[in-house]
Amino acid sequence: MKHTVYLGIMAALFLGCNEKKPLTGSSVENSEITEMVVEDPYSETTLVDRIKLVDLENNPVDLKSLAGKNIFLNFWATWCKPCILEMPSIERAEKLLSDDNFVFLIASDEDIGRIKRFKASKDFDLQFVHLETPFPDLGILSLPTTIIIDPSGKIVMNQIGALEWDSPEVLEKLRGISL
Repeated sequence: MKHTVYLGIMAALFLGCNEKKPLTGSSVENSEITEMVVEDPYSETTLVDRIKLVDLENNPVDLKSLAGKNIFLNFWATWCKPCILEMPSIERAEKLLSDDNFVFLIASDEDIGRIKRFKASKDFDLQFVHLETPFPDLGILSLPTTIIIDPSGKIVMNQIGALEWDSPEVLEKLRGISL
């Protein structure tokens, strides 16, 4: 019985990656972008402070060094089909927002070698990085998950699930972040 309950809980946690929803901008059309501060009640750090990234050459990627920019940080995995399906729209959004002070980072907690092999096998022109902080330590229980960090370092959007990032509605919301 314990195993059945445990398997049911695990299946529910990963449903987000297995849902077959169309990629549309509708999940943010009627929502407002509001500041979301996620803090550890036992420390002075915020969620953004706990995100540790390295590039594919194992060099640190410091989010604080990107202060003054909007950061689009997408969490994904090589085995997550919705993650891969939304990558073309992320790539198009990055191009469409190139004059809007955005930095796009695509982060997986998988081994750097695995990320490099994925990148070599696909034709995505995205900045892939390795996440050193385990997903659960950041409260990420479903993939893909994307957070948008404003120029002051605050999380202003948390999107769980795939999205059509280059849809007019979503682009409008993203462009409105730093106004």
